[in-house]
Amino acid sequence: MTTPRHRETPTTVATLEDLAQLADYSLMDTLSSDPEGNASGADHAPRQVCSGHYVPVRPTPIEDPEYVAHGKNLFHELGFADSLAQSDEFVRMFSGDLSRVPEPLRKVGWATGYALSIYGTEFYQQCPFQTGNGYGDGRAISVLEAVINGQRWEMQLKGAGRTPYCRGGDGRAVLRSSVREFLAQEHMHALGVPTSRSLSLYVSLTEKVRRPWYSEGSRSVDPDVMVSDPVAISTRVA
Repeated sequence: MTTPRHRETPTTVATLEDLAQLADYSLMDTLSSDPEGNASGADHAPRQVCSGHYVPVRPTPIEDPEYVAHGKNLFHELGFADSLAQSDEFVRMFSGDLSRVPEPLRKVGWATGYALSIYGTEFYQQCPFQTGNGYGDGRAISVLEAVINGQRWEMQLKGAGRTPYCRGGDGRAVLRSSVREFLAQEHMHALGVPTSRSLSLYVSLTEKVRRPWYSEGSRSVDPDVMVSDPVAISTRVA
């Protein structure tokens, strides 16, 4: 791991430019990217990833993002001004648009693979290639690693579009599931359970996707209808 550049954290991180000065991309700088990956991050179709520690991926921004919530406790712990969550530059970046981020922030994020085993037995039945090489962050893309007040943090967008690990999915998350995860993470943290934290949540005013849900009066255990839901991007931090 690279030695952190010991920049002093501003008393208050009030702008995206303030946050940019705390960036330290140790994972991308010291580990190996997938040799079949695309440095531009234009890598959004499902494929096998057979090597490397991560795949460079450019997030797919949601359309017409609107602020829903931010983790006020986490903001205060990090020294972020509450107003930052609704600033244009912050909303743009954390709703998936890295095209105009200030340097040294990067315009490409990264996704990582994982393996699945149960009781010590490897499972790859849900891998479309039946090899396990398709398992990984299918709709989660990390966009920032930063050293803040002496601690290293990784910030990851969930619902930020397809990656090579998407296994045919659309890469999106919807608002209702994003709200559940946002609240559950902060609740678990408040209970003292080690977990990722919730930084921000934005919803699209115009973009929707279809997801399974329950019809009125349904007693089914499983969803029995398809409904259109607004897409959202949440940022989880660890």
